[in-house]
Amino acid sequence: MSEERTSRWGAVFSTIVAAAILLSCGCGSSATSQLEHVMQDGVLTVGNDTTYAPFEFIDSSNAPTGFDVELISAVAAELGLKAQIVTTAWDGIIPALQSDKFEAVISAMTITPDREKEVLFSTPYYRSGMGIVFDRTLHAISGPDDLAGLRVGVQIGTTGETSAHLILGLTDIRSYPDIQLAMTDLDMGRIDAVVNDYPVCAYYARDSAALSVVDVPAINQTNLTQYYGIAVKRDNAELRAAIDKALGDLVRDGTYDSLYMKWFGEMPDFRPGDKVS
Repeated sequence: MSEERTSRWGAVFSTIVAAAILLSCGCGSSATSQLEHVMQDGVLTVGNDTTYAPFEFIDSSNAPTGFDVELISAVAAELGLKAQIVTTAWDGIIPALQSDKFEAVISAMTITPDREKEVLFSTPYYRSGMGIVFDRTLHAISGPDDLAGLRVGVQIGTTGETSAHLILGLTDIRSYPDIQLAMTDLDMGRIDAVVNDYPVCAYYARDSAALSVVDVPAINQTNLTQYYGIAVKRDNAELRAAIDKALGDLVRDGTYDSLYMKWFGEMPDFRPGDKVS
């Protein structure tokens, strides 16, 4: 965790804020220590795989940026904190959270039953679908069935990888540690397509003269709609409750819509607190 500490008066103020959050979230005194530690520290440390634009990536000044990065910074500010991004490889991000390398994870992480056994998720903050990105000068792909016999890249340990394995006739699935490497191989012609979350596919294709994206709402009658959540340790319910409250405040004051418009160029059709279908 960060070794920075607020001043004596800052610590007193943070403790008061923490107590107010705990009361508003209905958290009991037995669960106060973890949130109080974060509030006294003044920093919310956050694990993030900074290779997943437009949600998280490294900008030209070598700083983390993206929708997720700005959203968690806004969440932290609502709590009177500063967010500190800890870049972490995707395949180790949950174990790192569980071993206290940071206090939360925001990394376009889909809420799944298996992950819910390992972490607590915030209220969903983003709704996504699945997509296929490919070079339209080489292939005519209109849906998952057209991937049979082709070389398809996915990111290991993601819903994109799971979805690709649902496609009948697709036998050459190549897993990559991060999606940037898969996209590089697509550009180089080493693979024929990438299956991944639709917004990420669209981001990589938007400035390309050759790449196209197909929306994939379902494969073999399996609905691929997914929801992203902010993860905390399973024994950190008070921090999860505080994050949920902050997300709600960001929706009410318009901050969420502003960030969404900045990164996706349109108003959201799903916001934190909306009904999950």
